[in-house]
Amino acid sequence: MHNIVVLGANFAGIPVTHYLLRHVLPPLNSMGVGTYKVTLVSPSTRFFFKVGAPRALTSAEAVPLDHSFLSIPEAFKDYNPSHFTFIQGEAVGIDEVGKRVIVTQPMDGLTTDLEYESLIIATGTTSKSALWTLHGDYTITRDAFKDLHARLPKAQRIAIVGGGPSGVETAGEIAYRFKDRDITLLSGTTRLLSNLKNTGVSATAEKKLKALNVSIVHGLKVLSSKENASGKTILALSDGNTEEFDLVIDATGGQPNSSFLPIAWLDERLRVGTDTTTLRVLEAPAGVYGIGDVASYSRGNILDVRDAVAPLCYSVWFDSYQLAVAARKKDGKETGMTMPQVLKESKLKLIESDMQVVPIGPEGGVGVLFGWRVPSWVVWLHKSRTMFFEKAPGLVAGADYVKP
Repeated sequence: MHNIVVLGANFAGIPVTHYLLRHVLPPLNSMGVGTYKVTLVSPSTRFFFKVGAPRALTSAEAVPLDHSFLSIPEAFKDYNPSHFTFIQGEAVGIDEVGKRVIVTQPMDGLTTDLEYESLIIATGTTSKSALWTLHGDYTITRDAFKDLHARLPKAQRIAIVGGGPSGVETAGEIAYRFKDRDITLLSGTTRLLSNLKNTGVSATAEKKLKALNVSIVHGLKVLSSKENASGKTILALSDGNTEEFDLVIDATGGQPNSSFLPIAWLDERLRVGTDTTTLRVLEAPAGVYGIGDVASYSRGNILDVRDAVAPLCYSVWFDSYQLAVAARKKDGKETGMTMPQVLKESKLKLIESDMQVVPIGPEGGVGVLFGWRVPSWVVWLHKSRTMFFEKAPGLVAGADYVKP
């Protein structure tokens, strides 16, 4: 049994698993050198559609809760059980010599060893707030949404911390839905959307938010926050002042989920050091790969995941075939195999220019594609109308990976 273990089951792990099952396992299993299977490991039984979180967090009327959380076992139920297993658990350690992942089970806290021949690290990041990434099982994020749905209608003074896409979109959604609120966006840098090279997009985003009566403060960071006896949140700011708000939403970035990995596999940012074309992990033994926000190549956007799925899976296919040939030669056998031309060679080539659309409310927003600014109606057409919720079921079901 040759086990391909995928750690993480959100925007990176799920499409990789579908691609492996549909396009990599069939040719590997046809070689007659053993049975290949895929094991998907995740702390959550449900996928979280975080793309739509800025709208979903405003109310259950805007987006029903079940639209944000979709069953993982249901999405994989049609695969042969001998080729696929889903395990709800959290990876807590790696034995790189023995090629084992140590997994903690959520129900009883017991650990199990999971052997692998290929290991794909797709564990993503964890944000400070459970509104943006899963913090274990999906119920934690679901409950954070419910709590916000209850508090938001009562909050008059609201602070959103973080001037990246999540913060800008959240400020726009709340200001559009609750027009009489005092909303402050603390960007923490010198401009909004500082991840983009195109500064004109930043200026337009600020103009649109101000038109919705959002106050924007640059250059201030939050040093600490605490809740007082009346339930309000006190923020200590980097200029020495404090501010009191009825509600604070932290929309700052996350930390890579890499603490369980050998330190030699990680770069200075604690991300998995990956080859930028093959997705192989540079300092790990053969057969280890990284994809998505946890990997060093990624700039933290979904396109960097989408474009890496086929190259990573080609690397798994090619390396697995080479190992099979080497094993037969070691046993003194003729290989009796030719490499099936099933998968075309695929290498990752990232789009270097800016690629992002950022809704500011449901009627439009700002965006840049291939480095060129796009008008608000293009943002409305592509994203702000629906926040891509219509695509979520197909994403979980692997609809984009029917063909290699």
